[in-house]
Amino acid sequence: MVLLAGLVLAVSPSERQQVNNFKVSTLKGLSGVSVTVKIVREKDATLSLLQENDLKREAELALQAGGIEVLPPKPDVGLYVVIVKVAGGGPDSVYIAVNIQSMLFQIVNLARDSSIKTEAQTWPAPTQSRFGLVDIAMAKSMITRTVKEQAKDFADDYKAANPKQ
Repeated sequence: MVLLAGLVLAVSPSERQQVNNFKVSTLKGLSGVSVTVKIVREKDATLSLLQENDLKREAELALQAGGIEVLPPKPDVGLYVVIVKVAGGGPDSVYIAVNIQSMLFQIVNLARDSSIKTEAQTWPAPTQSRFGLVDIAMAKSMITRTVKEQAKDFADDYKAANPKQ
């Protein structure tokens, strides 16, 4: 009984809401994910040391550590997307505004016509996002840490939906 309670606590509130609404996780049976990262800057020079490939590698490592296979993009593979928005940090400011979102997109069939397939965000129910102001000197490490934490949250939900037999 204690093990079951531990599993329930590892599920994010968003995943718990999806299971309550649909009676099944949208992550159940997912074979793996491909990962993409996009950095959106207010100005090209805003936090220029932050690189998409570096964050992608961190997300992939965190997902793999959580037991999720990282695969090339194809229709039966979910697309794990990280969007990092940064603004501010001009010459007169030591703070930068940061918004980090992680989500999963999958190919789905419409309920009204199952022959129609489209891409939809299936995790989390509300977008997982972290927003804040951070000292520009610490911004890169905070963003990297948050990308890893959000990937771990996804991996926890994935493991809860796909327990090892």
